[in-house]
Amino acid sequence: MERMLIKHLSGSKANQVEEFAIKHHSELIFGRDTSATVKYDPDRDDLVGREHAKIAIDPANPNGFLLTDLNSTNGTFVNKQKVTGTVKLNIGDNVQFGPGGPEFTFDVEPRPENFAKATRMVETGASAPPATRMVTTPTATAGGKAPGTVGKATVERMISETVTETKKAQGRKFGAIGAVAGLLVLVLVAAAIGGGYWYYSKREAALKDELGGKTADLQKKVDDGKVVNATEVNEKYGKAVVYIEVAWRLIDTQKQAQVYHQFVPNSREVLGKLLGVNLGKGPIDPTAGGSVPVYMQVGDTYEPLLTESKDSSVPIGGRHTGTGFIVTTDGFVLTNRHVAATWMTTYQFPESTPRGIVINAMGQLASTSLVPPPNDWVPANTKQEGKQLQGGLKGVDDTLDVTLAGKESRMAAQLKQVSDRHDVALIKIDVPGTLTKVELFDNYDALKKGENVTIMGYPAASPRVYGVIASKDVFNQGTQLKVIPDPTVTSTNIGNIIRDSDEKNADKRVSMMGDVIQLATGSTGAGNSGGPVFDTQGRVIGIFFAGDKANAITYAVPIRYGKEFLAGD
Repeated sequence: MERMLIKHLSGSKANQVEEFAIKHHSELIFGRDTSATVKYDPDRDDLVGREHAKIAIDPANPNGFLLTDLNSTNGTFVNKQKVTGTVKLNIGDNVQFGPGGPEFTFDVEPRPENFAKATRMVETGASAPPATRMVTTPTATAGGKAPGTVGKATVERMISETVTETKKAQGRKFGAIGAVAGLLVLVLVAAAIGGGYWYYSKREAALKDELGGKTADLQKKVDDGKVVNATEVNEKYGKAVVYIEVAWRLIDTQKQAQVYHQFVPNSREVLGKLLGVNLGKGPIDPTAGGSVPVYMQVGDTYEPLLTESKDSSVPIGGRHTGTGFIVTTDGFVLTNRHVAATWMTTYQFPESTPRGIVINAMGQLASTSLVPPPNDWVPANTKQEGKQLQGGLKGVDDTLDVTLAGKESRMAAQLKQVSDRHDVALIKIDVPGTLTKVELFDNYDALKKGENVTIMGYPAASPRVYGVIASKDVFNQGTQLKVIPDPTVTSTNIGNIIRDSDEKNADKRVSMMGDVIQLATGSTGAGNSGGPVFDTQGRVIGIFFAGDKANAITYAVPIRYGKEFLAGD
């Protein structure tokens, strides 16, 4: 067993899988407290205590595990049964915090031999639909008035009509005068009402704008503080994680010629003639093939002897894949320097390279012992005397292709900028329209150990998905097989923050790796280089760049070294 797996089934972490290397985690604390190993959302997972429970390795059985309820308010359930104190936890057991609270399945990787999964208890139940709500409506009533009869009132009305008509005739004269005066009053009143309406309308609009701005600011603060899980990160930013394919070679900047590593025949007699000395007969290296490499002594180390001749030589260059992520909607992509500008990082000699000989600047053997390829040679920084001075050699990318997640078409990219301070590079693709981009957040100075992060990328160890592309072009009817990129998602936590010294620090200290974020996972690897590392708010805080496979530890570059490329950051 190497890792404990927590497979979340419900709650804010639903559908996530968190991995914890056993060599780094002898126990896991579950809760809503920031110090917990497995942290739950403080608002959405309110049935979980601040320190609810823990899982630890059984001291009496190195292959066994124990679950302890830490006096939680809502209790801990294993396979739907409430537990008290400490109980044995089996691989495949279902654990729940509080009735109706978040659940997860406990697992390990790799599983022990002859493992048999424990029977899981399941509760079922059904609830009856709510009763139909009754609604009453009022009943309208109708009534009618009996028709009246003509009598004394009618006669009196007929007599008064004559008097009324006479009064109307006199009133018309004064009515005309009154109408004009009334009209003037109405105009003045309307003006007053209209002016007031205009004033209050403008005031209302200004208040709405002010309130809307405050609401937007408040919403942004809420969004910035919202905890998102790995599934949500993938759904929102998966399209921004790109697949990169590279083929490069080293050239002499003066001659614009390709540069090769010089080999000589694996014969002491031939080598002796070349050096003008008698080395006897027989192979130089009995375990090597027909030729062996030649190295040039440089100070207290050595570099490959470089030549422009193709004869008995091996070209300096290579092919590889990597990861990047889009940082602007118009196609700028951050990745690693060793992905996009490989000649500016430590060269990886072919695995088939045999041990070789070392000569000095005078063409004489510097050592009678055969040596392996150097592990610290940077092609662009070659210093060997009689060849190129530093800066005289340069790499070119014959292929620098970018493919969007889930797509099949390759897009040629351009190398735009390379960091002089860390393993970071900026490349550019030209695509019509607006691309999905990530959000960057530099929290390196405030970052703490144990914080959860999500890594995305294209590790070479992950199975590839290929698309069979059938041509519809009558002039090119071939069928192509292309990788359809599908990024992996890895949840882990920060194992350590390694900070190098700078001019502001009074106490000088030196890190062998510079400024890096150490990640407590070995589930990613080669090919994931250049991938984004997200925090719990879905912001990119680092760039994946290296790993120690033997110890299941990986590393990320703080995003501040990528933000240096972007105007305004």
